[in-house]
Amino acid sequence: MRKSNIIKKICVAALSLTMAISMLTGCNKQVYTQEEVSTTKAVMIGDYTIYLDELIVYAIQDFYLQGGNSAEFDDVKDAYKKLTILSTLRENKIIYDVSQNNGLTLDEEDMAFVEQSLNNFKAKIGQDFLDRYGISDELLERLFYEQACVTKFENDMKNDLGRTIQEDLEKSYANTKFNTIYYMTFPTVEVVDGQPKTDASGNYVYLSDAEKENVKAQAEEAVERMRAGENYIDIANEYGITAYCQETNGYSGSYSDDMNAIIDSLGDGDVSDPIDSTLGYNVIYMINSDDQQLKDSYIYSVASDGVESEFEKLRQMWLGTIEIDAEGDKIGTVWDDFDLKGLLIDMEEAGLIQ
Repeated sequence: MRKSNIIKKICVAALSLTMAISMLTGCNKQVYTQEEVSTTKAVMIGDYTIYLDELIVYAIQDFYLQGGNSAEFDDVKDAYKKLTILSTLRENKIIYDVSQNNGLTLDEEDMAFVEQSLNNFKAKIGQDFLDRYGISDELLERLFYEQACVTKFENDMKNDLGRTIQEDLEKSYANTKFNTIYYMTFPTVEVVDGQPKTDASGNYVYLSDAEKENVKAQAEEAVERMRAGENYIDIANEYGITAYCQETNGYSGSYSDDMNAIIDSLGDGDVSDPIDSTLGYNVIYMINSDDQQLKDSYIYSVASDGVESEFEKLRQMWLGTIEIDAEGDKIGTVWDDFDLKGLLIDMEEAGLIQ
């Protein structure tokens, strides 16, 4: 047990196994010995006994990466932080256990990354700070190895899931054409501030029959001009309908039956006849009738969403392999009594908080 001849008072706090904590008078610097923190049991995770030094490392990582403010750190946040730090450690330990049961190993490149990450961490935190909390090199090497195994295992699973889901989607959409169209509307309703006008009953207020006929004639004229080669954007500008036009993406089968038939009949640069709709006459200009890049992007996006969903199911299954009792697994009050705010203050004073 470490004692200081400089300070006049030594405050001894029992951490279940009568672990002593020496506080330097007039500052917040805590002092632990390696023997104290490495032999003080804090929690059980399945067959794993977690000692206080391991929890302290996770706390240092949490504050270093997430930041913190001791001036705003109260008892509620202390309890919450202790819960989240312990939860992170539990999840890592369980998934590490699953990774080892699945035969995961780290290759030379992985080990080089572990060594680099460990050296960066030690350089940033500083040996003096680590020594003050009794953190040994052996512990850090083990934890960084375990965390690297967890990261690799999760990434490998995500990559496998991604390949499987993407291959399935590529087969499913193999004969599907994705398209990019310019959807134009020549409105037959009155428009106020760019929005269709409605009456007190919520019904659209339409133009007169004569005005509707004029709008139809404009739509038909625009179609002929585009078919003759005039630019669709210039046409929309000239008729003052750009606010009611948009470039949009889709694929064959994603529209209504009538719209699908129209879309499928158009090739690149083709223009549909005016289509009478609720708000006006619609005209479709086909920009790209078979957009492979759009298809690839769509498949990638759907696959990515699918990976996250399926991975979370796997993750929950892994976490269920070791039964957890959030409170009962704690050993005494070691972790509850740990001065987490004091650690935060120490890190602030050492300039370690981002």
